[in-house]
Amino acid sequence: MPSASVRTGNNKKRPVRSDSLVREASAAATGLLDQSERVLVVYGEEGATLYYESDDAEDGIGRQTLPRAS
Repeated sequence: MPSASVRTGNNKKRPVRSDSLVREASAAATGLLDQSERVLVVYGEEGATLYYESDDAEDGIGRQTLPRAS
C-alpha cells in the first residue's frame, strides 16, 4: 500500500508550516500515489503545490494546489 512521508528543511530559515496544511498535503500525496510513483510537495506563501507524473497533463507533470487556510 502506498504511503507518504514528510521531510522538512531547515525551519530556522523558513516559517513552520501549519499542521493542517501538512496533514492535507500528506493525505493528498498518499491519494496521488495510486496514480503516480512519485509526488513532490512544494510549500509556499500561498499554500502547497503537489507535482506528480500524469499522462493527462500536456507536459507529463500534473499539478494540484492546496491553498493555505485563512
